Amino acid sequence: MSWVQLPLSAPLNSTTKSDDCTLKAHRSWDKALLSPPDGQTMWTEEHRDWTKVKYDSLEDGTAFPKQFMWGVATASHQIEGGNTNNWSAFEPRSKSKQLSGEACDHWNRRTEDIGLITDLGVSHYRFSIEWSRIVPQEGEWNEQAAQWYSDLVDELLANGIQPMATLHHFTQPIWWEEKGGFEREENLHHWIDFSKRMFALLSDRVRWWCTINEPAVFTTMGYVLGEFPPGVRSFKRAKAVAMNMMRAHATCYQTLKGMENGGLCEIGLVKNINLFDPYRRWNPLHWLQARVLDGMFNRCWINGVRTGRFKPPSALRAKRVPGLKNSSDFIGVNYYTHLLATPFMPTKVEIDPLIRPWEQRTDFRYPMYAEGLRRAFEMVKGLGLPIIVTENGVADDDDDMRPEHIRRHLQITAEAIADGLDVRGFYHWSLMDNFEWAEGYDQRFGLYHVDFETKQRTLKESGATYASIVKSHRTPQVVIMAGGLGTRLGEVTERIPKSLVEVNGKPILSHILDWAQRQGCLNALVLTGHLGEQFDEFTHPGMVVNFHQEPTPLGTGGALWNARSLLEDRFILLWGDDLHPIDYHSLLKTHEKAGAPLTMTATTKHEQMNLKHAEGRLEAYNKTTQTSDLNGYESGTSVVEKSVVLEHGKEGVWSWEETVYPALSGKAAVHLDQTAFWDMGTPERLALLETFLKESTL
Repeated sequence: MSWVQLPLSAPLNSTTKSDDCTLKAHRSWDKALLSPPDGQTMWTEEHRDWTKVKYDSLEDGTAFPKQFMWGVATASHQIEGGNTNNWSAFEPRSKSKQLSGEACDHWNRRTEDIGLITDLGVSHYRFSIEWSRIVPQEGEWNEQAAQWYSDLVDELLANGIQPMATLHHFTQPIWWEEKGGFEREENLHHWIDFSKRMFALLSDRVRWWCTINEPAVFTTMGYVLGEFPPGVRSFKRAKAVAMNMMRAHATCYQTLKGMENGGLCEIGLVKNINLFDPYRRWNPLHWLQARVLDGMFNRCWINGVRTGRFKPPSALRAKRVPGLKNSSDFIGVNYYTHLLATPFMPTKVEIDPLIRPWEQRTDFRYPMYAEGLRRAFEMVKGLGLPIIVTENGVADDDDDMRPEHIRRHLQITAEAIADGLDVRGFYHWSLMDNFEWAEGYDQRFGLYHVDFETKQRTLKESGATYASIVKSHRTPQVVIMAGGLGTRLGEVTERIPKSLVEVNGKPILSHILDWAQRQGCLNALVLTGHLGEQFDEFTHPGMVVNFHQEPTPLGTGGALWNARSLLEDRFILLWGDDLHPIDYHSLLKTHEKAGAPLTMTATTKHEQMNLKHAEGRLEAYNKTTQTSDLNGYESGTSVVEKSVVLEHGKEGVWSWEETVYPALSGKAAVHLDQTAFWDMGTPERLALLETFLKESTL
């Protein structure tokens, strides 16, 4: 995380008060005295009364799309410990003079920390790769360090978490810093080579890649304010660094896209958006200052990606950067606050920035201003790219502000999506308290509290708040019974499971997972029966798919019991030879409302009936005998609490339906849904499924 105050003149007298005549304490939309950039007619500064905002949709799981990316973020130097790089060398001269040292000891506690991520229920994790570990000396490649990151990725995927890798997050090897780092264009190939090798190693499993994190912050804090390494104040050097960072990003993007897996991966730039508003909205000088700072810190970088021509801060004209135009598949937005601009705003971060009278200061002293996140989205939407909030969080030592900070920023994000903006994900900064750059350990951003003496992690109230919102939106794990042979399909499945039979160009298992993924599920467990080796080459891009094999045929119930250690506390049970494209969200709502241990879907439109239901409950299940009182047919998709497996499971061969359904008579819920389901159990049904898939828009 980082934020920045950009200087133009001398420090402001900190006792200056805001002009309350031009702003009201709750909601105001003010016309700009000077037209802002990009042809906008208004430059607004919204302030709403948050006491009147209801967060119902965050709590009931209706605020965000099913495939929304829920994540947390970290950076290598801030959590790993034991790094030797430009930052460790600079720390004795930093503002806090604190040393990163062991940091959170994440390098030795990787598995424990992945457990923390898993416990939050998020689907994505953004981390950075420490270049100085991989290439500690020029020409040297540390295979063990590279393997550590590969193992990290494998562990994340095994836990149902999609990784997002950042290739440059403020830190770089000392040997490269001594060569001049980003100040010299001839140095860039070293970082490109590192990026290529890490991409080659991980891109078969990592879909999301960030090239450079916050180039404007890196440039400003290191070469204008002197708060980051190398700790200098030189607009000339800052201009060179800015230009070369954009060259590096463009070259990296084009290079990686041309490599194996490049076309399958999403690669983007991460931009910190620091909003600048005129302190007194009636004062043209304040407007001018805000526009200048906005242009230097935000617009020039965004316009560079859009046009391919980059004008570094303080430069007189833009230059074309080869490969820069459209050099992102998404734009990462890091957002924290807005700053109030005057010609005399502070040049030192030790001086409190100005805030509106009603705004609340964070521990970092800047205000909590969630409304600005929408403005950040509006600022980058002209790129025509998917937007991902790659960082958003707050410095809050006692955690009394963070829960509300989370709710407000998620509310703003949900509103933006509802209004048509293409916001794909939200990564909270940060997973845990960590080393906060020039601030050392004095600022805490984590969802988990870290005792830096013992390294103990403890979930905060804010962590529980975020986890609750995530849980309300996440689709549970899907568990697919995929090992059955097609005894009635003849030669086509004499030796292969029905789930691997191709229908309309690919296995039915792929169609099942396609639908589950569209419903927001990113984690699947496939029970392969005793023929598991036939699934060895099976993958499904964008989902974590784990396979579990039986030693011998165990039946449907035995298969679930055999895999009980891999089941989530709640899962959606599917059959590997049925395609049932229902709305999972509605099914899950029925399950939640009923408070049942199991909720099955049923239809009344079937040639046969196999269950009796009344008032939303299962009264009887009869798979073998047709009786007049049966009034529904199980459609094949159920929501199951793991406790059901543990309570009714047993060793050996047994049937899930014939054991569990009768045992849960009067307890299991029934979700009526007339969506057609497609069972490929016979040649005739297989042909019908083929026709359906050719004609459908699934």
